[in-house]
Amino acid sequence: RFTTPLAMAPGRSRNRIALALALALAACRHVFVAPSSPRWRHVAARGATARQNWMEMLEEAVGTPTPETPDTAIPSSVPALDPELMTEELRAFVLEEKGLAMSGEDFEVKTPEGQLVLKINGGNRVPIPGVVWDKLSLVTAGGQEIATLDRQAFAMTASYDLKRADGQKFGRISKAMFAFTSTFELYQEDDPEGGPLLKAEGSFSDKNYVMKSRSGRVVATVTRLKGFTGGNVDNYQVIVAKDVDASLILAMAVVIDEIHDEENPDAENGGEALPDMLEDAKGLPMPRAPAAMIPSDRPPLDAELIHATTTAYELEEKGLSMTGEDFEIKNPLGQVLLRISGGNRLPIGGMPVWDKLTITTASGGVVASLDREMIAMTPTYDVIRPDGSKFGRISKAMLGFTETFEFFLEGDNGGPILKAEGSFSERNFEFKSRDGATVATVGRGYYQTDAENRYHVVVGPQVDATLVVAMAFAIDEVHDEENAAEAAKEEGGGWPFR
Repeated sequence: RFTTPLAMAPGRSRNRIALALALALAACRHVFVAPSSPRWRHVAARGATARQNWMEMLEEAVGTPTPETPDTAIPSSVPALDPELMTEELRAFVLEEKGLAMSGEDFEVKTPEGQLVLKINGGNRVPIPGVVWDKLSLVTAGGQEIATLDRQAFAMTASYDLKRADGQKFGRISKAMFAFTSTFELYQEDDPEGGPLLKAEGSFSDKNYVMKSRSGRVVATVTRLKGFTGGNVDNYQVIVAKDVDASLILAMAVVIDEIHDEENPDAENGGEALPDMLEDAKGLPMPRAPAAMIPSDRPPLDAELIHATTTAYELEEKGLSMTGEDFEIKNPLGQVLLRISGGNRLPIGGMPVWDKLTITTASGGVVASLDREMIAMTPTYDVIRPDGSKFGRISKAMLGFTETFEFFLEGDNGGPILKAEGSFSERNFEFKSRDGATVATVGRGYYQTDAENRYHVVVGPQVDATLVVAMAFAIDEVHDEENAAEAAKEEGGGWPFR
């Protein structure tokens, strides 16, 4: 049995240990073998990327046990709901709630690489006084229905009937009526052994729990993805053991999300809802995964900000900053993830200003620094790791039909790994990878002043959000500086009167 023993590790060191343990897992061939089903052959062809993604999935599940193979397959006495999701090895999925769904209940299930596996669509919500009745469908990426979840209109506790596509009842998912702690159970119809086939236990308020077999063995874990949640819109990373029908695990996770949100309608208040955040980026494409992880040939600046699914952040300039350059990066709940602090601004007559800025975690750990180059053809910032090694540079492109900013990795001669294009004056732009895919977007928030800018940043899967945030910050700095210089020129002034 492999368990991530990280409860005692402090802060970021916990994640370093997790990454080391995940690397050890990567050496175990059986963990990463893709299933032989035709639906998954295209995933097997991306083995190297899958291993990277697996490490990120395990990072998100820090502190939870690694699922174990049950004593007998789940289910064993009847056919699986979806035979292609009957796991042959330890498997990982992303369960992503769609923030702009008409029903508010639509989910997509994806592989760590972003490949769509299932859709769970809400519909036919019928409000009855004191009761809410839902009907949800589980369909494959090709549109084939495999099961439905029918909310029981009258039940002692919140319950959903789980039915096969032909209408035959597979079982039911219920919130346990008698338990010391909140528990959810899946009962198989006409089960000869009796008792729940699966039982979910843990912190449902934190959306971090495990699912156990009859024998008490942990066969799946569900962890809410940090950084992308708000207004009761959640993303989860789900890890399922061998010989378990993953569609049962995913169905239970959706039911738990629905019931918990219904019982706690105000639990997520305090941050801006995801639909509002996406509204700021309207007109821009939704980010998608690049062909290769960014960065792919070296560790990211911040392993905690590279995820297997789309994430959203707020980049907020602090109006009362002593330097005028301080920013906070928050998740949609308003929790600070990173800070960018300005300092050591040295104005030199006739030359560009020189800045040194530091990116730190909420607890104060240094992630990177941004050093403005004093002598450069165009505005350029060097990106330096905490150990002093140069990670790369952010530059305004010198030649181009339109204004462009680029991120170059140190020692990489393949051109920029990220390129920012769009309307920088309106603070509405997108980031593209080398293969031309839009992997992040930036939209200006509703609250703006001349001294305080606020952006909503949406980052696609497998992209280090720290790089995107650093570029957005550099673009803001350079653009404000150029606007100030232009205004001073029109007024007939110059340095030091700017």
